[in-house]
Amino acid sequence: MELELLYVKLLLIFTCVVPFVVCNLAPVLIASHRLVPDLSLEINDSNLLPHNASSVTNLLKKLVTQCSSDAYLVMDIPGLTFNDLTTGKKENWSFLRKYLYMASTIVGLPRVEDGLDLEFLEKYIIKTCDAETIHVKNGDPPTDYYDVRKRVIRINFNPLDTNTNRDGQLREDDALIRDILRQLPSPHYTIILTSSKPGFLHPTPKSIMKENPERFEIFNDIVNDPKHNGGVEKNDRFRKVEPNWNPVRDSNIRYIRNKKKDEIHLLDYDLWNKNEKLITTVFVMVLSLFSIKVFSIMSSLKQKIINWRSSQSGLLDKKVN
Repeated sequence: MELELLYVKLLLIFTCVVPFVVCNLAPVLIASHRLVPDLSLEINDSNLLPHNASSVTNLLKKLVTQCSSDAYLVMDIPGLTFNDLTTGKKENWSFLRKYLYMASTIVGLPRVEDGLDLEFLEKYIIKTCDAETIHVKNGDPPTDYYDVRKRVIRINFNPLDTNTNRDGQLREDDALIRDILRQLPSPHYTIILTSSKPGFLHPTPKSIMKENPERFEIFNDIVNDPKHNGGVEKNDRFRKVEPNWNPVRDSNIRYIRNKKKDEIHLLDYDLWNKNEKLITTVFVMVLSLFSIKVFSIMSSLKQKIINWRSSQSGLLDKKVN
């Protein structure tokens, strides 16, 4: 009997502890000022089940490969869960949400298994986009930027408290994000917000999550609203101006180009059209000279014929006499 009771107690403890371990999932919020289409093809089309870290990493690699941003903010808030990023907590993220409204690409993943390898992500951005890294700790003043070189800005926030000061910490983190984004010299940025050590979550049935997306999705009113996240480029007026390069001044190329311009082609229509009057005048002159020459030859032949006939008539008269 005692063994049976012990077995029941162990089973109850196991069933209570395992859900907390299984639900140790990290939220991931991704936002880019520029549109990167078809990112959702890399992951499951539903957030009811946790996403695999490798598929999310592939999504981020596809986002980074375009190098469409000048700044990549990789932010780590230990203890963060999707509950801290729901619509009900929007008062804690007033500044971040303003930037989300301006973003053309937004991806919100409430639960990602094992979290992201931020070190790998940082190195991938540096290698792919020839960027440099700037580390920012919570409480440090924002750095001044004097050029638009691509950067990875690693922001390591303080771990979140489990007491009532949690909302206050999130507001401070939101203010730091605002200060850093305001210092950027370029409007092209990408935000990656996650947690390397996420807090624990209670397991929730999929039916409840499906019926209440505002409670279980990251900023459901923005991320899942086609009006704000409909795959449309919102910031196409911010474009890099292509440099106005001077024409090639290589002497050989210039010589060949000028030589072609100096060549005369008799069958060139533009040449004939351009010199129509001159060509007409020359043609009339040649025709006139030809006519005069023909007339002169004809007159000379006529005179010779007359003289020949006269001579023949004289010979006949002599023979008759």
